[in-house]
Amino acid sequence: MSEFARTRAMRQFYRNLFTRLIDLPEADVMPAHIVAEIFSFKSANLALLDPMIRDAKTGLDAEKEDALKNLLRAIVLANHVFDDGHSDENPAFPADLTAQITEYVVSALQVDSNVNYLVAAIQILFRVNEISSALFLINNHLSTVSQSAPVLKILLLVCLMEDDYNQAMVVIQALTAEASLIGEDPMALLMITCGIFKLGGLPDSYIDFRSLDDSESEIADPGYDVWIEKTSNAKTTVLLSCDERDYYTHAVPLVYSIHATNHDELDVHLHLYNCGDDVKQNLLALREQLPELHISASHEHINSRDALAVIYASRRMILLRHALQTFATPIIAMNTNMLIRHRWKPLDTPLLLLQSETSPFWEEVFAGFIYAQPDEVTQRYFDKVARFIDVNLSSGNHVPGLEQVALFACLDRLSGTDQMAILRKERTSILDSHDGTEAFCWVGGNADSSYQTCKASLLEQYPR
Repeated sequence: MSEFARTRAMRQFYRNLFTRLIDLPEADVMPAHIVAEIFSFKSANLALLDPMIRDAKTGLDAEKEDALKNLLRAIVLANHVFDDGHSDENPAFPADLTAQITEYVVSALQVDSNVNYLVAAIQILFRVNEISSALFLINNHLSTVSQSAPVLKILLLVCLMEDDYNQAMVVIQALTAEASLIGEDPMALLMITCGIFKLGGLPDSYIDFRSLDDSESEIADPGYDVWIEKTSNAKTTVLLSCDERDYYTHAVPLVYSIHATNHDELDVHLHLYNCGDDVKQNLLALREQLPELHISASHEHINSRDALAVIYASRRMILLRHALQTFATPIIAMNTNMLIRHRWKPLDTPLLLLQSETSPFWEEVFAGFIYAQPDEVTQRYFDKVARFIDVNLSSGNHVPGLEQVALFACLDRLSGTDQMAILRKERTSILDSHDGTEAFCWVGGNADSSYQTCKASLLEQYPR
């Protein structure tokens, strides 16, 4: 793990997970409004805060006060990652800020290297992608920080990103030996469960992997209501699933983009969750407006008040299996927060899965865009995926990212021959969140993005 290349390339989202909350009791000697600006409001304005930090009276001796204030300055500068508006991406952190943060951290630790300062320093450095420096502190002070939950979670994430499973097992054992270190942290539980699976285990709690070795259990009948019958199987079908809010916000503009670019190449099937008659009537009108797309629709009522987003995201994989069995067409299953920009070119593969080298292995397969043909390979794969999801949802395992875990774990269980038949592409070759002109799809972005401009233009082009 000398270079930590994959860890440095991963999305900022993951670096923020275990660094957003920094517990620094020593800061209680500072005025409350300064502490609130830094820790609660995540202010990154050092020009504004530095005079306040400098002039604050703490009652500490001069060296201790300087150490505390330098650590606070480092946190303020590290808060810039939250200002960027791209916390789900991997923005480059300015080198001059990184150098200044490192200088503040080193100055603080030279005076006081108590456990709270060490943990905060590790979190700060990890947040701004100084992976080697953060790991250096961990390794040099392991006995001091070995009972720190954020440090152990950071270390486990790095081990899993760098495929160092021997070290990952040591960290998993340390975390599971003391339940309070894990708490109810969903990402920690996800990392531990998936890490155990990678190490050859078959976890049965939080996420149940046992269905991977059970090919006999039946998948429950999903019981979909047919709202608009599918009347054509001559073209590839775009499969969209959403609730009422996402239908109006995202799905309708996406359907317009499909018509504008591929009305002679693609059809559309919409699967709705927990929608009423007003959505059904809107769909019927949309079908009349865009007859070339042969719009069909189904509906599913979910009897739950909790974790609906997880259930919706997971059950769309069961829907994809059902569609492969009944539509008799190739299928593109995609998220609704996209716009198609180019013509679809038919693929000579039973299954296209998108991946990203910068994602953890439990996101090895991107659930938001899958191309599948009705084929024995895809049927075997999605039988496993649907069974995995059905078992977990039936057991109440409403885990964020469950569908991603199902996709990667079930892929691992396919034969080598089946895996060789699957086409794998880098996610950015199809989807672009930065408005690339060559991408097949644009993914929803900021208010001033070209995605939003294109979306507004489509709504004008297709008045209702």
